[in-house]
Amino acid sequence: MFWVYLLIAGLDFCNTELIKVLLCFFIMPINAGYEYMNAEKKYGEAQTLEERIVALEEMIKTAPKHKSSENLLAGLRTRLKKFLEKKEKNKKTGKGKAGIKKEGYQVALIGLPNSGKSSLLGVMTNARPEISEHAFSTKEPMLGTMDYEGVKAQMVDVPSIGSSGFDIGVVNNADCLLLVVDKIEDIVEVEKHLSKSVGMRINVITKVDLLGNEGRRKLEERCRAKRLNVVFFSVITKEGTRELGKRIFDNMHVIRVYMKEPGKKATNIPAVLKEGSNVKDAAEGILKGFYLRVRETRVSGPSAKFANQKVGLQHVLKDKDVVEFHTR
Repeated sequence: MFWVYLLIAGLDFCNTELIKVLLCFFIMPINAGYEYMNAEKKYGEAQTLEERIVALEEMIKTAPKHKSSENLLAGLRTRLKKFLEKKEKNKKTGKGKAGIKKEGYQVALIGLPNSGKSSLLGVMTNARPEISEHAFSTKEPMLGTMDYEGVKAQMVDVPSIGSSGFDIGVVNNADCLLLVVDKIEDIVEVEKHLSKSVGMRINVITKVDLLGNEGRRKLEERCRAKRLNVVFFSVITKEGTRELGKRIFDNMHVIRVYMKEPGKKATNIPAVLKEGSNVKDAAEGILKGFYLRVRETRVSGPSAKFANQKVGLQHVLKDKDVVEFHTR
């Protein structure tokens, strides 16, 4: 069945780079597990260079380590090296930053000059933006990928309000908006530019490490008085990092499901599904038509009444469930 999966993946994705990787499988079997299969699937679905790099790193990490997989690992490492070189070249020439293509769940950072957006992007994602004390230092949208417990989201640092690079299109279409301010009064000013936005809004007050105990107490009182739901954030102490990640995750309305092969431990990399997904959806996420081969399914976790509960294909899953498929 694994060979069928590889063939279908190569045909569906029509990705030359993916096909080169898949050819390694036909030289000799490697007995790859769910973790590798999920990573390989992410590679095939990747739309950007950054996503391909992340997926390749996962593939290398989760690929079996034995003599039969040596050729595969060598090919993966060579491809990763080429992608990293291409990324560095693009960074130096400035290519690839001219437009923002929405990839999956998108979070936009909007704020006034020197509000701390770029610093927040650097803490919350894999991006390394240029940080400056000068106003309007962000000339064009900067991209990063946030990873919250295995769930990824595209994060865009939009040039400050008033900048020539301010992109209202990104602001209006993003799934979630972070109103990044260092003064509570600025929230009203930022909101003036959100009349056509559709995303959920999260107020983020930065630089809270600069406040003393009394200043922090007064700020909290003002937020309560104004009934403002805010996240206090500091790039120095990392306060608010986890809370902000969870706020964004909760708004994505997805669940994490960990696959488990019989007799083995559950995977560390979750399959990300929409809220309300069932066992059949989880099986289809592994391979289209895979549910037809499922003989028995056992689930442990929040949706199960007890560990290793035997369930049907229509059983609705919950976040952090562990699913074990037994095939025919």
